[in-house]
Amino acid sequence: MLRTLDRALVDRLPKDQGAALRIRLDLDQAEPGLRETLAGLRRAVNGTADPSDGLRSAIAARFADQQATARAT
Repeated sequence: MLRTLDRALVDRLPKDQGAALRIRLDLDQAEPGLRETLAGLRRAVNGTADPSDGLRSAIAARFADQQATARAT
């Protein structure tokens, strides 16, 4: 449902913001969990990651999403 709303919002935003949202939605559709994994990597690199907030769990979730997608196809 939210993805449908976001897709409708793409056309109503200013050009730059709409393009950024479209790219994010396309990326989320092509590679589920990638955005969260990259955000976790960014936090780990810049030192803002919470020690209890595991990058490992983000990577594990990404692999689980990939396996689920592979099984579905």
